[in-house]
Amino acid sequence: MKKDQLYAVVDIEATGASIGRDERMIQFACVLVRNGEIIQSFDTFVNPSRKVSRTIRDLTGITTQDLATAPYFEDIAHVIRHLLEDTIFVAHNVGFDYQFLNECLVRAGSEPLCIPAIDTVELAQILYPSEDSYQLKELTASLGYTLKHAHNALSDAEATVFLLNKLDEKIRRLPLITLESLTDLSPSTTADTTLFFRHALEDMLNDPSDLDHSLMIVGDMAIKKPLSPTVQEEYRKQPVYPYKEEEKRAALSRIGLDWRSGQSELMNTLFNFLKKDAPKYTQLIEAAPGSGKTYGYLFPAYYLASKENKMIISTYTKVLQKQLSADIIPMLNQKMPFSQSVAVAKSESHYLSLSAFYRKWKNTADSDIEAIFCMKILVWLTETNEGDLEEIGSGAHMAHAFWKDIRPSGRQTPLPVFESYEFLYRRNRRLEEAAIIIANHAYLLADWKKLEPILQSETVIIDEAHHLPDVIDQSATLSFRVSSLVKDLKQIGSLDKEESILYELDQAEDSPVKDYQIRSLESAAQILNEEWQEWSDSWVARIRQTEDYSESVVEWKEQAIDLSALSVGLKKDNKRLKATIDEMIYVGNQIIELLESESDALSKEIKRVMSRLQLVIDRTQHLSESLTELLFRQEKGSLTGIKFYSRSPWTTLTFYQYNLDSRELLQNRLHAVDHLVLTSSTLSVKGSTSYIQQALGLEHAEFSSFDSVYDYQKQGRLFVPDQQTAVGHLKRGAYASELAGQLEDILKQTSENTLILFRSQETIQAVYQLLKNRPALNRKTILAQNISGTPLKIAKQVKKAREVVVLGADSFWEGVDFPEDELKLVILTRLPFDSPDMPMVKHRHQLLSDQGLNPFVHDLLPRAVMRLKQGIGRLIRSVHDKGIWIVLDRRIIDSSYGSAFTDSLPEGLVLEEYPLETIVSEAQSFFRQTENKV
Repeated sequence: MKKDQLYAVVDIEATGASIGRDERMIQFACVLVRNGEIIQSFDTFVNPSRKVSRTIRDLTGITTQDLATAPYFEDIAHVIRHLLEDTIFVAHNVGFDYQFLNECLVRAGSEPLCIPAIDTVELAQILYPSEDSYQLKELTASLGYTLKHAHNALSDAEATVFLLNKLDEKIRRLPLITLESLTDLSPSTTADTTLFFRHALEDMLNDPSDLDHSLMIVGDMAIKKPLSPTVQEEYRKQPVYPYKEEEKRAALSRIGLDWRSGQSELMNTLFNFLKKDAPKYTQLIEAAPGSGKTYGYLFPAYYLASKENKMIISTYTKVLQKQLSADIIPMLNQKMPFSQSVAVAKSESHYLSLSAFYRKWKNTADSDIEAIFCMKILVWLTETNEGDLEEIGSGAHMAHAFWKDIRPSGRQTPLPVFESYEFLYRRNRRLEEAAIIIANHAYLLADWKKLEPILQSETVIIDEAHHLPDVIDQSATLSFRVSSLVKDLKQIGSLDKEESILYELDQAEDSPVKDYQIRSLESAAQILNEEWQEWSDSWVARIRQTEDYSESVVEWKEQAIDLSALSVGLKKDNKRLKATIDEMIYVGNQIIELLESESDALSKEIKRVMSRLQLVIDRTQHLSESLTELLFRQEKGSLTGIKFYSRSPWTTLTFYQYNLDSRELLQNRLHAVDHLVLTSSTLSVKGSTSYIQQALGLEHAEFSSFDSVYDYQKQGRLFVPDQQTAVGHLKRGAYASELAGQLEDILKQTSENTLILFRSQETIQAVYQLLKNRPALNRKTILAQNISGTPLKIAKQVKKAREVVVLGADSFWEGVDFPEDELKLVILTRLPFDSPDMPMVKHRHQLLSDQGLNPFVHDLLPRAVMRLKQGIGRLIRSVHDKGIWIVLDRRIIDSSYGSAFTDSLPEGLVLEEYPLETIVSEAQSFFRQTENKV
């Protein structure tokens, strides 16, 4: 901030958050700041002369009485104007507060403000690029400030003062070269936010400081120096693993872990296996929730891993991968008597290309929206060691093409100045030097599909291994989304569409591209766009014409494609479309080659257009290759299919092809690992691991199981009604009505947050409509998958509401993390079997039948049992958790296979049969006892 300048930090609460819609102010607060110190505060409620909605009252905490006795804005307009004179206006989202205040001033007959304005939201997005949220409360909490009364104008203004000071501290810690670049790009920022950068630069030029020792200057950019491996070289002799109990107790205590006999046994089992010389079997370890599985495999791995004997640890989710690499491993390196060098393995697309970013940055105008993105990257480069774009908060996942364009590309060679500093190069070096590599299943398998995989090791530990068969199938599946080409064609645009590639090529005065070449590209793109749309429409119509298609059910619609059975007309359409795509690629490449041949003479603007065109043509070329694989080649055992989300079919239309040869290649890679460990909380069914062995083609395996430390007898209850309507004989509407009645009987008598799991999206939507109209459930917040939003959005809503009922598919078992202690009751409407009608399931079952195996016994049943086990483990995640499961499907008892479910339940959890009203009563009693104990 500028020395001695007066900053007015303002926050406003209003009847609504819209500009130009005659909303009224209900609270105004202003905190005056000079040299980082608060010198004056002004706060007042404002009578809006109208009724305020309950939503706003609940949000702000401002009562009707507060507003009834408050002054009208007209009475205080002159005070506010006088207060703000000669200040720089500051607000968190200045686009609202500044404009809204001016609306109020004009309505009151006063002149609008003309003072400069700065936006702390945009400043935070640039200067704190790795934050998860830029909401004022979450952002300031991350920086160490507790905002107790969010949406109170004075509290928010005071929090914004804290943030402003933090921003000022942060910008003054940046390298001079970075601040100079930010200032050059800052005219692209909101209102007069550029002043913040200019004032900081003026001060830094007057009093420059040395570059921080952790940074280096490369190609006009300040970046973090590459880190050296963390392994302690003084340990020439491998540390001795503490095999005995007394030694292990001491070692575990050193890293803050309590002694668990089961966990110690798990560690020893794994250590013994990893020490064997080329064992002829795979080690399967089932570790129940609470048994300490993660440290159970990390601890012995630490004693055996080395640069020469690498260990790959693969997790199912990137969240767990990040937890291991960012939290658990650094803690072990700090507290263990020795450290290990660890590298994270992610796909190339995760990383920033310094060369691609440099080209993008140098060809970006200071008025371009991409200038803001460049500013974020320039700050982030002073902080990141990995160069993983997922580190960036709001921005890296935006749909803007910028975020794709700055990633590594096979076509663009690295600039010489960056070659040895590229993050992908650094990643590869880390992988070479590491003793332990943390990967995720998807990337591990994608790498194994390559002729020369990077991730090669004699020891691989697969965590959450029950997912591996599905991830192998996904990795053996090639797919492309139709909308990807539509977006690229929009970028090419037309001669009359401003900011499009064609428009900029045509307008450039010094472009060597001939007029006929520009028009040829325009013609090729327009023809392709028309044919692509018609072709997509025909495939959507194809699915909609099937007998079981229902327009009213919002879900993913899917259909297998027999390429040999396609009509002659459709085959011709496919060939014509492929030829049209290749024609546009040919024309685009001609223009690119011409521009590259004269690159030294090109202006910055033309180079930027060339870069955009090159990326579009590269992506289109990749799509053309995928199209060839999907629609013109069908190998034996492969499956080609199409799917779309019915609410937005044209933007989600996706083609895919599952290839059996790719699956066999991946399984062979798996089998080639000398020391292969598969671990999960759910690997067995009734103590047998035959499913996971058959699904992965494992001939020889040793199985070890370790029980949970949770007391399921006290922590949970599992119920099934002793009577139930034979739903198999009911029509869909009648079944939904019967089910809604049962659910209402349960829900109206409990206040606990509830998850209800279904097997059918159609049933979810039918039951949702019925429950929403039941007066007895008015106090409930009822949310349904694909109606109330995505699973992730629903999980966020659960945090904010009370007495929540979530209706979802069984993917909610593992795909969604609910807040701790926020979920107490789970109802299964049906046992979690895969739908046998899905193309991939049908295909899998056909392959089993071809081998003489029963698909139900060898696939459907074990997968359903393991899913149920996984779900039970999700509800009880600590020794303090309590929960109830109700299964509204008597097949768990009455069927010949029901024992597969009941015999696989955790020890102490017994299936209890009661009338539904008794189950409700028992549940109420259970939760009351829980509350009393708390």
